[in-house]
Amino acid sequence: MLQPGILMPSGPIFDLTFSNQYVNCNQEMEFCDIDYHDFSSSFASHSESSVISSNSCDQTMFQDEFLIHHIMSSSMEGVETIFSSEDLMEVCEWINETDHDSPSGDQESSPCISFESDENSDVGLSLSLPETEMELDDELRLHHLLKAYAEAMENGEKDLADVLAKSTNEKTSAMGSTMERVAFSLFRYKEKQTEQMQLESINNLVEAFRVLYQGLPVGRFAHLTANSAIIGAMPSDADLVHVIDFDIGEGIQWAPLMESLSWKNKSLMLTSVKLDGERTSTFCNIEETKKRLQGHAKQYNCRLQVEEKSMEDLVNELTRRMKKRGEEKNWLVFNCMVGLPHMARRRPRSQVLEFLKVAKELLSKFAGILTLGDGEEGYGLNTCSSYQSFFDKLLRHYQALFESLEKNLPSYLAAARTTIESLFLAPFLSPFDWFQDWEEKMKSQNVQDRIGLEGLELSKESLAEAREMVNEREGPFKVKVEGYREHEMVLEWKDTPLVRVSTWM
Repeated sequence: MLQPGILMPSGPIFDLTFSNQYVNCNQEMEFCDIDYHDFSSSFASHSESSVISSNSCDQTMFQDEFLIHHIMSSSMEGVETIFSSEDLMEVCEWINETDHDSPSGDQESSPCISFESDENSDVGLSLSLPETEMELDDELRLHHLLKAYAEAMENGEKDLADVLAKSTNEKTSAMGSTMERVAFSLFRYKEKQTEQMQLESINNLVEAFRVLYQGLPVGRFAHLTANSAIIGAMPSDADLVHVIDFDIGEGIQWAPLMESLSWKNKSLMLTSVKLDGERTSTFCNIEETKKRLQGHAKQYNCRLQVEEKSMEDLVNELTRRMKKRGEEKNWLVFNCMVGLPHMARRRPRSQVLEFLKVAKELLSKFAGILTLGDGEEGYGLNTCSSYQSFFDKLLRHYQALFESLEKNLPSYLAAARTTIESLFLAPFLSPFDWFQDWEEKMKSQNVQDRIGLEGLELSKESLAEAREMVNEREGPFKVKVEGYREHEMVLEWKDTPLVRVSTWM
């Protein structure tokens, strides 16, 4: 059994509104108990630990309205494949039949090839190789087109880059090999999405979110590692834990934390940061998130406040609040999660750096911790000296994500996987955003260097906990601890980093 004090996810994540067979809803609390035994974990009882049991209710309930806002207002047009009712039932049957079964390393692999820029090597093969000569030829052609595109962008030849992008688009398919699907998402020329969406499709998006979050452990790994660090570093005499969240989204990270804090008799305040120029219709409506979290807090008798503030208002109010509270001891948590697949949107690096700047300033005055979970920086993008190498590392990163999702879902769920890729992974594959991030990176230090705080060593218990969660012994997911103070934890798929979580004080 893991050591006491370790925070584990508390079972199923959200309800499925399409079928009463699997859902037992508590309308008053707006949370549901779902009989998905394979997604629950083994916990110490609260008599031994501050951790909740596997019988606790699911972390959150997702209603359809926030997804309607997301689909109608976001840029993810051109999605052709949506779950059918049959697909959904197959998903449910698969979820109930498996019990933490992970793909083995010798499992048949999908085609996946990547290149390194000339500064490192010639054509380099990574992840999984195509199995036939024809597949290899197709992959090599696609490889050369992508390499030529990166070179054209770096040289400022945008007209040529556009021609290469269109040529690549003609040779790819949403149902092709791993590399084809990545390139299709990268260069797809979006058609105007119809505004008429069937209610079933909206409900299916809720299920797609759930399958992605549970089937691909990137988000759960980042949340678990950050939450464990928070619990481990929290002073015993703290009265209030104040979390300032860079991108709270649907709030899925915080339900396990509030359960743990309730056992410790701590209060929790969650502040969602509202950034300048941010769309009002984002992936998740803050009011819906607030309602779900408050319902969960009520069920666990956790004293919770949820608010949304701009960075400027936050700094001013936090300074005043700290001075007024006197004897009540507050402990700050700055949480920054970016580039995680379930978030379905990229954040400009400039916004991340601004958040870290404020965190550094306030943590120099008040006690607290910074937790940073970064999907794209997990691959060490700060070491890139050219746009070609930058482009290649991002390309390999997303190839690994697509492949790991494919290998964690059975083949008969291909249509469901395509929907998940289109709705949640494709928004991260934006050549324009990649190049803009590269230009910003050339003008400033990388994210890690800008933090300016001391790394906080991650515990051995946290490492063991993460390895257990991703089933490291039996599958291709691996967890490593890195950093000069062993304050960084990296999740890899076949030696390709998927996300890096670091902790700072």
